[in-house]
Amino acid sequence: MITVPTTIRDTEGLDGVSITQVGNDFTTTIAGALNTSTDLAQAGAVFNDAVRLSDGGLWTGSTQLEASSANNEQPYEPMYLQDINAVQADVTAMLANPNAITVGGQAITDPGLIAELQTMQGQLATLQHEAPLSVGNSAAEVAAQGTIALTQQQILSEVNGDATLASALNGAAYQSGTGFTNVGFQALPTGSDSAASLGAAEGSATAPPTLAQIGSVFNAAHDLEVGGLNANNLTEFNADMQAIVTGLTNIINSPTALASIEANEQAGMSPQGQALTAQQEQALTTIHLETALNQIEMQINKFDPMYATNPNDAARSTNDNILDIVDIVNNDAALATAAGDVSVANNGAQPNQTFGASTGGFGEMPGYLNGIGGVNDHGGTILQFQDNQAQTNFWSQFIAEANQLNTTLGGIANGTVQPTASQVQSLITEINNYNEFGASFTGSQGGVFGDRFDNELLSGTLKTDTANAVSALQSVEANGLNATNAAQLVAAGVGFVADANDVSGNNLPTGGGSFVGTATTAAGATTTGAATAGTTVPVSGAVDGNDNPTANPVDGLANNGFGVSNPDPNATQSAGSSGSTSSGSGTDSGGTSTSTLSSAIAGDIASLVQALEGGHSSAISAAVATLTAAISGNSGSAAGGGGAGNSGAGSSGAGGMQGSNGSSPIGETGGNEFSDHGFGHHHQFEHMWH
Repeated sequence: MITVPTTIRDTEGLDGVSITQVGNDFTTTIAGALNTSTDLAQAGAVFNDAVRLSDGGLWTGSTQLEASSANNEQPYEPMYLQDINAVQADVTAMLANPNAITVGGQAITDPGLIAELQTMQGQLATLQHEAPLSVGNSAAEVAAQGTIALTQQQILSEVNGDATLASALNGAAYQSGTGFTNVGFQALPTGSDSAASLGAAEGSATAPPTLAQIGSVFNAAHDLEVGGLNANNLTEFNADMQAIVTGLTNIINSPTALASIEANEQAGMSPQGQALTAQQEQALTTIHLETALNQIEMQINKFDPMYATNPNDAARSTNDNILDIVDIVNNDAALATAAGDVSVANNGAQPNQTFGASTGGFGEMPGYLNGIGGVNDHGGTILQFQDNQAQTNFWSQFIAEANQLNTTLGGIANGTVQPTASQVQSLITEINNYNEFGASFTGSQGGVFGDRFDNELLSGTLKTDTANAVSALQSVEANGLNATNAAQLVAAGVGFVADANDVSGNNLPTGGGSFVGTATTAAGATTTGAATAGTTVPVSGAVDGNDNPTANPVDGLANNGFGVSNPDPNATQSAGSSGSTSSGSGTDSGGTSTSTLSSAIAGDIASLVQALEGGHSSAISAAVATLTAAISGNSGSAAGGGGAGNSGAGSSGAGGMQGSNGSSPIGETGGNEFSDHGFGHHHQFEHMWH
């Protein structure tokens, strides 16, 4: 029996470790699994990786600049093809030497296996052919997506329908970064979106559904998106999502339904060792459920419509968002139990799965290949995002203020901090500024950065934590401190820290090193002090793509995946409309001549600034080439140039980062003091996806 971790910090399957059953001999690490093998468990682990990559659809860079600005992020289509090529090589080697075939290092006797492998060889050839043709939303590309989905399901059905082979694969289970035990060629979760199932999932305000009923529809929707969402299946997918929204809303609005889910919560510990009461754990569960609802709503309102305008970023966003929702539910013991799954966080229990398929609602998909470094290793299929300077500054501020807010909220909750009414209002303003800071920055980025982090920063846990913190503070102001609002304060503070640690842990600061999740100052938020001098907290609200304060933030829900790292090639709006129109922090407001530039040139300037800040030669070269071509076709339109101050051109701002947030009336406070309201007390919490 495999020992599984009790908590998972990451939401993308990065924290895996290759652990197989004793006596089995095969690899599930990306460094070795892609090598040719005659072991079906190893081939199956690679096929699992491919299936997970196809979740939401395969993608490449929307533009040359996006591909270069994504730095170390690899598009899924070529990685998928690499996986399928590797499995095809394995099958070819098996057919060439049948006596060498093993499953987890063990010989297998299966009379029907050779015929199955011959069939699989042809199916893999189909996937090899269709994958490069599937990126996009044309009729041909949509057809290729359908072929991929159908062919993958045929392979999984045939393997899992062979009792001898399925049993052998079950005996060679391995741990993936999701925390679930996987088996090679793992079946997809089972669910239903029949009319009866949709009705059951919705329930009503007076008779809310169970989370298992909602989860069954979620599983059906999740299976539907494997291979890609498109004109052929989006209507069905959206109907499923709408039913899930209705059902979750009915549960959240029903104290009785929530109490039923949270009734057996036990006191626990945060990952940092902070004791949490059962009531605080219950408040965390509510936050997790509200976060899942917010992310489903963002899927409906942003990512689904993007398939018509920007299918590359829609695919990457959907993959991250939907898989994250699975992890939210399954890493909360109460939610996992209510959904019908026993999660890895349930006292380390083995997941409730008949090996080869996760059972219950919000079921787990086949896992990615693991990194070689064990738990918390980021060297598997999905790598940490390499930040440029603006992104490094942003995360440094995001981490530092999360810890400061957590300390203050915890102090209020335990009574050691007793704020006045004006201090409560100041704190509410600060929390709302922090939320706007996160949402506006990811909205301004677009591209792969937005694809990966919109669901945390734009309409996910940050939004949920903010709403709960503000609600609890308003309750304290109106009713005084009580057990209910105190638990809500603690849960929100723990959530802020968890979000900061999760997303920053999936990033690398510019210049090397790593982020420091416990930091309370921007300067101390990286191991190398990588934040630009003068980068401070608390933040003052909305920022542009260069992390400079702006009065004109980008609406991340309407950017269609475009931004400073991936300019919209069809943009027609004036450049000034997407950027800061006044000084972000310096003494100069700069010129206003960007309004005379074509939107293409302004966007190209913004992209060049972004590339220069990142210091990546490929991105710089691409941006220079694009800008040169645009200027050549628009001679004279650039006269007057960008301003000299921080407003600059477009959304990025031509000014430097030196003065970021300098206009904030509240300076860096450090430690645990808030200079505007003068109270604070140390209480370290970290969110526990329990």
